[in-house]
Amino acid sequence: MENNRQNSITAEAFAMLGKEKQIQEYSDIVFKLTGLVIDFISAEGETLRISHMVNFNPYCKMLRSCENGKKACLQCDVYNALRAADEKKAVCYSCYAGLHEIVVPVFDEKENYIGCMTSGQFHLSGTPLFTQRKILALAEQYGLDGNELYNAYKMSNSLAPVQVEGIIAYLGIIGRQLTSIREHLIFMDKINVPDKISMVKKYIDENFDSPLTIEQVAKKFNISPSNLAHKFTETVNVSFQRYVNFRRLMRAKEMLHGTTLSVSEIAYACGFGSVSQFNRTFKASAGCSPSCYREQNNSL
Repeated sequence: MENNRQNSITAEAFAMLGKEKQIQEYSDIVFKLTGLVIDFISAEGETLRISHMVNFNPYCKMLRSCENGKKACLQCDVYNALRAADEKKAVCYSCYAGLHEIVVPVFDEKENYIGCMTSGQFHLSGTPLFTQRKILALAEQYGLDGNELYNAYKMSNSLAPVQVEGIIAYLGIIGRQLTSIREHLIFMDKINVPDKISMVKKYIDENFDSPLTIEQVAKKFNISPSNLAHKFTETVNVSFQRYVNFRRLMRAKEMLHGTTLSVSEIAYACGFGSVSQFNRTFKASAGCSPSCYREQNNSL
């Protein structure tokens, strides 16, 4: 049961990593430069295929379209992932179908193996290609169109050894980020909900001047937005958004009274998305506009 939960958290961490804007941008650049699609194989041999075969190598896609080809690819993936884990270093290997792939093992902070980052398949410059006869034999073995398979094989991108070194370095960086996100999720998974609410409250107190949404905060503390909304109101006796606004308004009042900053400067400094939102929220709470509040307090 514990292993299943750990696997689920690893998958969740990889999914979260895949949604990071910067990672998406970097992965897009890597694809445009090399034609490679980054992925992850879990310690149990499950290939997450986060890309859902989008931009996937057409040659490999054809081979995986039949059951026996898919099985052969999976065996190759798992064998070399475990080899990299055993050697504790990146491995660039030649697969049974005549292409190369990179696997970089990923370990948690206790040096437990959790899976491998993978590069996708490519031709390695300086190494011999499969002959047309060999590709046609593969096609016949798996019931595929020989000419189509051979053309897809020839069209696979080619990488120089120096590019391989760069991809290995990039996969190492992604692997470390994956580990960091995973450790955070494991830590949060072990904390009970009441303690999480206390941590959420503290987080708001320290970050109310930044953009905050319940979805963003729920994700950070590994709790569903609906559960966070319910438990926060139950524990703090005020809704999540009202508490955020309360902390922002408290700070805004201090700044209106103690600084000469303009109303718009104070609005953004306190985390409001716009001056109109600030004015509306402030008036609903204080019964007057920020400018009026400043005048009243400065005249005392």
